[in-house]
Amino acid sequence: MSLPIRPVYRRNVTSDATAVAAANLAFYRALESRDVETMSDVWLHDAATSCVHPGWHRLDGWDEIERSWQNIFANSRPWTVSCEDVRVAIAGDFAWVTCVEVIVPFGGDDEDDAARMQATNLFGRVNGEWRLVHHHASPSPTEQLVSEEPVN
Repeated sequence: MSLPIRPVYRRNVTSDATAVAAANLAFYRALESRDVETMSDVWLHDAATSCVHPGWHRLDGWDEIERSWQNIFANSRPWTVSCEDVRVAIAGDFAWVTCVEVIVPFGGDDEDDAARMQATNLFGRVNGEWRLVHHHASPSPTEQLVSEEPVN
């Protein structure tokens, strides 16, 4: 059985797509504000949730994920966060968002100091609310590397 997948990518915007985009934005606002309580509101609190921060092993369960955010927020300087190339797709009560995270430390130069991460965020609809069930971010290659290296 296959689920009908509804890619949004700037078309076919539905109320579900808007709600998923809002949940995704809430995640990045919590990240930018470095607020564990707000981050907690975004995630599903379940042993099945998982998270892969850049360069880290997979974290399993909300308790481990929450501790990681506490440590990250306590041991990093403030930053601004934005997303580029945001894409939303939905299949029933499951949705995924892919994007490029752009993280710039306060006082940094937007171009020279920005960290760009390829990210995938998976959401499940639980009791009518879209909750983050998985986040994975990996460093994005620089534009110079992308243009110099062939795809295949």
